[in-house]
Amino acid sequence: MTTAGDAGNLVGPVMRAGEIADAVLEAIQEDNAGREVIAEAHASYVRIKVADECFVRFETVGDMLGRAVTLGDIEANMPSFAGFIRTEPDGIRFVAR
Repeated sequence: MTTAGDAGNLVGPVMRAGEIADAVLEAIQEDNAGREVIAEAHASYVRIKVADECFVRFETVGDMLGRAVTLGDIEANMPSFAGFIRTEPDGIRFVAR
């Protein structure tokens, strides 16, 4: 049985601390409703983790910020991530496999 605590299956972005990180975290919580979202806050970054798959929509992040957000806005504030990344027209998907 796999649980959210299995580090090998946790995926998601590592965001520079700040406004964009806060908005991405809120958006991930909304876009992955019903799933456990783990946020580890550090001095300069926030590691966001979801078991197996994590999706974040640009529109949801924009709603949190009150302005339009592009892939470039998120990438510029995402120095790392866990899992495999798939960019899609409407968002970013992080997957374990």
